[in-house]
Amino acid sequence: MASDRRLAGGVSIAALVLVGLLSLSGIAASVLGGLRLADYSRQVWEERARIEALAHSTAIDGALLQVEAQLRALATLFYSSEYVDDRELAQAEANLPSEGLSITLTGLVFASVIDDSQRSATETEFGFPFTVPGEPGTRSPMTLSHFPVVLPSTTYPQFHIGADLAAVAALRSMALSADRLRRQVIMSPTFELDGRQVVGFAMSAPNGKTQGLLLGLLALDDLFERVMRSDRPSLHMRLLEYPGSWEFDGMPRVVRGMAELPTDSLVTFDHRFTHGEARWNLQWSVRPGFQGGVDTVPALLVGVGGSLLSLLVGLALCLLIYQNALIRRRVEDRTAELSEALHRAEVGNRAKTNFLAVIGHELRTPLNAVIGFADLLENLQPSDVSRNYVHFVQGGGRHLLRLVNALLEVAQAEAGELTLAESEIGIRDLVEEAVHALDPALVLSTVAIDLDLADDLPTVRGDRERLMLVVVNLLLNAIRAAGDAGRVVVRAVRLPDTGWVRLLLSDSGPGMTDDQLQASLRLFEQVENPMNRRHEGLGIGLPLCRHLVHLHGGILAIDTKPGTGTTVTVDLPAAGAVRSPRP
Repeated sequence: MASDRRLAGGVSIAALVLVGLLSLSGIAASVLGGLRLADYSRQVWEERARIEALAHSTAIDGALLQVEAQLRALATLFYSSEYVDDRELAQAEANLPSEGLSITLTGLVFASVIDDSQRSATETEFGFPFTVPGEPGTRSPMTLSHFPVVLPSTTYPQFHIGADLAAVAALRSMALSADRLRRQVIMSPTFELDGRQVVGFAMSAPNGKTQGLLLGLLALDDLFERVMRSDRPSLHMRLLEYPGSWEFDGMPRVVRGMAELPTDSLVTFDHRFTHGEARWNLQWSVRPGFQGGVDTVPALLVGVGGSLLSLLVGLALCLLIYQNALIRRRVEDRTAELSEALHRAEVGNRAKTNFLAVIGHELRTPLNAVIGFADLLENLQPSDVSRNYVHFVQGGGRHLLRLVNALLEVAQAEAGELTLAESEIGIRDLVEEAVHALDPALVLSTVAIDLDLADDLPTVRGDRERLMLVVVNLLLNAIRAAGDAGRVVVRAVRLPDTGWVRLLLSDSGPGMTDDQLQASLRLFEQVENPMNRRHEGLGIGLPLCRHLVHLHGGILAIDTKPGTGTTVTVDLPAAGAVRSPRP
């Protein structure tokens, strides 16, 4: 098959094809990722432009609301006074704030509201005709309603006494809505005044017995210059205005900005809002130079860099495949050798375990005979000297039997055949029996053994013989470590949080370093140098004790430092508790 074909040197053709496909996939993924990143960068750039345009639009809208609030505050002068003359109106206009970002009204006037049927009588009563604003000699055209100025503007001479607001279409639309919607500020569409684009704000208000309108003017140049602060060529604004509710021409007109959108604009945002009769649409055109343009560097790095990296990775994989083919051939040769060596090691390990089991059984029979006959001879000796000789034989035999038993336990543990003969065991009785079972020939007469066993100790469930082996081995280790005139303390307490039994064996010996502690827990390894050992043993006591405690669901821990002695802690679950080793 094609998948099994190999080139010279054992290189798989299928592996090379797979590497080529992976490299092409990496290049495709890099290009696609670069395109997506470029699209994301453009979206982020457009979003920044949208947020900035929205901020400007909101500022303009807020400024118009501020102007409406100013006019509403000025109207309180008319509502709170019996009559306001032109001097008081001019003083109120002069007191309007003009610092900071404040947008201030100018050209305040007060105009009365006159029905067309009352025009002649009112002109006679006021003593002046209704004329076109800015043209005192031209009478205003006949309309259903007239709004002649009775308190003139000190800023704009176009709004003289008798100037009829109804003669200007934008002001007529504003005045009609303000008269209809009492106590609301109505903004007018834009109109031209002194060569500038201006909007008016009107609110109905009484002046004495005359019901009329309070009117203020705002120049668009002041509005945009104060709110926007600076012109941003890369973010072009165009103001479109739609006809008011009193006008019939439905086509919007450009009030500010270019007549057509810039040809190089990439995206346009529309923000529409209405104030009275003014219906505005702020169009923001974003040009390529906005904030330095779209950041395409990350997209290029991902697309080009990723493609180059994919090619380099593919080349590196090809080299690795070739190198792996050479190494695999060597590994196959060595694997065969190691398999044979492993097989020989397993055979040898099984032979060692079988040897330990056989030699243990073979030694126990004569040892039991030696110990038994030594016990019989002890009572038949006529003198203390001969009895001491028999004691030495008994001690040596029991010590050798203990070592043989330990070797058998190790052999069973390594073979996985170690089982427990469980029964309920009293820890107090077990410890006392272990202390009395110590061979006097192996225990230094100068070592003091103190027992501190609590009265509320619960029973544990386990193999009594093997737990006895654990306690005896730990006692012998502690006695040997304590040395001449030393002390060994055996404590047993009940743990209040779990109900377990804790056995602590402490000696006053020299303690161990970390390296010595690790060595004591390894099977058949001695802490001391074999050439100058002070104590006997095969190095199986502590590892065997730890294994037996673990089989009982407990844990064995050693706390030791040089110069502070050693404390061995054995925690065992009480009878009826869960039998699982604690971490």
